Order: sequence, then C-alpha cells, then structure tokens
Amino acid sequence: MLSHEEAAALASRHKLRRLGARPRLASYLKALVRRRHFIWYLASSGAMGRNQGSYLGQVWAVLNPLLQFSVLWLVFGIILGTREGTKDFISFLAVGTFLFGFMASGVIGGSKSISSRMALVRALEFPRAVLPTAVTLTEMIMEWPAVVVMMIILLIRGNPITWQWLGLIPVLLLMYGFTLGMAFILARIVSITPDYGNLVPIAMTLMRFVSGVFYSISTFTASLPALSVILNYQPFALYLSLARGCVQDGFTAQWYDWAMGVFWAAAVGFIGLVYFWRAEARYGRD
Repeated sequence: MLSHEEAAALASRHKLRRLGARPRLASYLKALVRRRHFIWYLASSGAMGRNQGSYLGQVWAVLNPLLQFSVLWLVFGIILGTREGTKDFISFLAVGTFLFGFMASGVIGGSKSISSRMALVRALEFPRAVLPTAVTLTEMIMEWPAVVVMMIILLIRGNPITWQWLGLIPVLLLMYGFTLGMAFILARIVSITPDYGNLVPIAMTLMRFVSGVFYSISTFTASLPALSVILNYQPFALYLSLARGCVQDGFTAQWYDWAMGVFWAAAVGFIGLVYFWRAEARYGRD
C-alpha cells in the first residue's frame, strides 16, 4: 500500500489533482475558454426560454424596457419634473433606462448564478465561472432588441446618425466586463450566504436613483462638487454618460471618461474573477 507521500508523488508525476481542488488561475482560464460553446449554449437557451411561457413571447424583451421607460417618463419627467438641465429628456431617459436595465439584470441574475443551479454544480465537474459568464451573456443577448428600440427613439427625436454611434459597441463591451466582474463577486458571496441575494435587487434600485438614469447628476449636485464627481464617475453613471456621448446630440465624452470606463471594466472584471476563482473548491460543498 502506498504511503501518503508516495501517492502524492505518483499523482504529481501523472499530472493528477485532487477532485474539487482549485486549479491554477492560468489553467482555470484555459478551461473556461475551452467551454465557450457550452457557455454560449447556456446563454442562448436562457435567452430563448426567458418568455416562452407568455402569450407574447420574445416581444416582452422590447415591451419590458418600453414600459419602464414610459413609467419613468410619466413619474420623473412629467409629475416630478426632473427634466431640468437635460437636453431632449426623452432621448436622455431612453439611454438611461435601456442600458441601466442591462447592468441591473446582469448583476442580479449573476449574483444567483451559483446558488440557483446548485444541483448542476454538485453533479458535474466544470469551471464554476461558466455560470456567471453565461447568465450575464444571456442579459447581453436580451439587451440587443432594447438597444434597437433605443436607437429608433433617438432617431425619432432628431439625433443624427454619425460615426460616433459606433462608440456604443465598446461601451456595451465595457459594461459587460464590469457587470461580469460584479456577477463573479456577488455569485461567490450569495452562494455562501444566500440571504445576501435578497439585498442585491435593493442595491440595484438604489443605484438606479443615484446614477442619472432620469435626471442630470451635474444639475442636481451643482452646489456639491465633490458629490458630483463621485456620482458621475461611479461606473453605472459613467457608462450611461459614455453612451450618451456616442449617440445623443449635445453630449460628449472626454478621453478621461473613456479611461475611467476602461479602468472600471478591467479592475472589477479581474478582481471579480480572482475573487470567484479563489473559492472554486467551495462551490457546492459548503
């Protein structure tokens, strides 16, 4: 019978590792890339099945953001009058509503990506990062019909199509990187303590109110410059500003705005992945 040391040496010689052990980060990333087709299958099937149980089906992918847009326009644009300081409030609100919805849905869905599929996690051996990646990709797929509707609203409102509209593509990619990083962080936290999953939607509601979705942050914080900088450069508000600078007439984004957008996506994405990876061996076993 082999001793513990002899068994460990034999396993090392044949490149075997303990079941459920955390692999090296580089190996983990390679394994994640190898499962890209599985990720796409999970994401696309999740998007196709999202509204299959309803009469209107995938039409709800457009109706939901449109209804949210209409409610926010009525409450904040008409009743409360938060249009002050915004040029073309309808275009401003369309960008804020449609794009913030993607980030909020990605963060909320990603936070429960492990805890809601614990049976799959316990049954199969695969990089657990597949699940948050697939969930956020599902939200990205679901976002494209809403983006098309947003563009139609912008055109109806008289915003001219320019080459700057192409900038919306990198903005969406940066939003995805940031959202994925948040999904990684929250997926680990919620998988260990499920109660925190109930707080994530509340946190997203708070971010909706402080991210300039339906009002100009600079206008309402003119007397508080420090607060204005903090709110304008937190990532949710920053990505909305970058998007408006690309597609809405009268809005511009400076190079340092783009630099901050890249920073948030890269920093949160990398930190989130490492934080999630470090608990790889714990998912489904706690």
